[in-house]
Amino acid sequence: MPDAAGNLPVSGYRYCEPVRLASSFGYYVFLPMSFQVIWDGGQDGIWSYDNGATWYPLSEAAFPDSMAAWDAVAPAYCRGFCPPFITLNETPGMVQVWTGWMAQTAPGFSLLVRGPANLPRNGGYEVFEGLIETDRWFGPLFVNVRLTRSDAPIMFHASRPFLQVQPQHRSMYADGLLNRVTVHDDVHDMTEASWRAYEASLINHIVHNPVRGHYATETRKRRAAEERAAPGRARQVAPAGDVS
Repeated sequence: MPDAAGNLPVSGYRYCEPVRLASSFGYYVFLPMSFQVIWDGGQDGIWSYDNGATWYPLSEAAFPDSMAAWDAVAPAYCRGFCPPFITLNETPGMVQVWTGWMAQTAPGFSLLVRGPANLPRNGGYEVFEGLIETDRWFGPLFVNVRLTRSDAPIMFHASRPFLQVQPQHRSMYADGLLNRVTVHDDVHDMTEASWRAYEASLINHIVHNPVRGHYATETRKRRAAEERAAPGRARQVAPAGDVS
């Protein structure tokens, strides 16, 4: 969402296009239910999904009633293999959580799985980022989280975005592309073209067009014009696939 689920200040939403674009890039993923975890700081913990009325050992657990529901619709060769909802890793404080979703992208596209951009961090845990080749690998959309607080409840809220998944074409993170970089550590290496670009991007707007939000306005106009000019191409490379 461009407003980061309502967390961006109005000025940031209106005038800070980089933050707005980063917030809206991809899709939010929500948990299927709220739950809480208490970690002892070592290899053990407990968890509850009924607001603390009942606690269960934090080892490997399925979503309530999911195993029977899975077997009722799965073909014979997939019965008994419902993904676990929550699993305590062998590494202390590491928990794997299944979102309840499975995702598949168009050929050539992967999913960058991460915590929601520009949202306040949830107290008590951090989400590990990962790139999954979801055009080749079809399975549960899960994530690893690191628990950062012990001996006190850590809340996981179904009403808040849990993850943000962002389609990425594999060419964008290929070594051949990422290794083609040049770093200059001397300002005298700046070319005339670079100085002119700096003038056009910053100085001209300060001197000739000191309107707040000029960059955001120009960027949105340019992006809209590009989308109108090549609608067919945009559809051909659309990365969205099936989400189950």
